[in-house]
Amino acid sequence: MKEIFTFAAQIFRDNFQYVALLSVPFILLAFPSYFITQPAENRIGYISVIGLIVYLIGFAAYMSSLVFFMSQAYQEKLQSIKSNLINGLVYTPPLMVTLLVANSPLIAGFATMFTPTPLQFLTLPLLVLGIYVSLRSTFAPFHLILEGQKPVDAIKSSFSSTKGQVSKIVTVVLMFYIATTLVEVASTSNANFELFNILMFFIGVAVTLLMTAFEQIVVFKMYISSFDNKWEQV
Repeated sequence: MKEIFTFAAQIFRDNFQYVALLSVPFILLAFPSYFITQPAENRIGYISVIGLIVYLIGFAAYMSSLVFFMSQAYQEKLQSIKSNLINGLVYTPPLMVTLLVANSPLIAGFATMFTPTPLQFLTLPLLVLGIYVSLRSTFAPFHLILEGQKPVDAIKSSFSSTKGQVSKIVTVVLMFYIATTLVEVASTSNANFELFNILMFFIGVAVTLLMTAFEQIVVFKMYISSFDNKWEQV
C-alpha cells in the first residue's frame, strides 16, 4: 500500500495545477446541487431534481476526464485540459450505464429499504451483494475507457483484475469515504450568513473533487499493478 500511495502522491503533486484546472468546470456545475443540501422547506423542487441530475452527469464526466488524465500522466504524455474534458464528455453516457449496472443491486437494496413492499426481506441480501459487486467493479471505468470495452464486459474484466486486491480496495474506499464525509459535514453546516454558506459549500466541493482525483490515482495504480502481476505470473 505504501508504494501505491507514494505513486499517487507523486502523480498528484507533479500535476496538481492540471488537476485543479480540470476540476474547475465541475466545481461550477455544483451550484444547482447546492439546493439539494438545503432544508426541505427552503428547496425549490424542480431545481433540486435538476441539481441531482447535473451532479450525476457531472460526476461521470469528471471520472471519465480523470481516467484520460491518469493514463496520460503515467505515460508522461499529457494532452490539453480541453481535449480531456471533451473526451470525458464523450465517454460520460457509457460510463453512466456502467456505473448504473454495477450499482444496480445496491440501488435495488435501498429501494426495498425505503419503499414499503413485500420484498423488504431482500434488503439485506441485496445490500451485501451490491457492496460486493460495486467493489469488484472498481476497475470497470478503466477497462471501459482505456481498453474500449462495453459496459458489461468492463464489469466482467474488473471482476477478473480485482482478484487479490479486494482488501486494498476496501481500505482505500473506507479511508476516502470517511475523509470526504468529514469535508461534507464541515462544508454544509448552516450559518446565518447565506453567502458564507455558499462559499463553504463550494470550498467543500473543490476539496472533495481533489480528494476524489487522488483516490482515483490510487485506484489507477492498483489497476495497472494487476497487469504487472499477470505478466509476472506468465
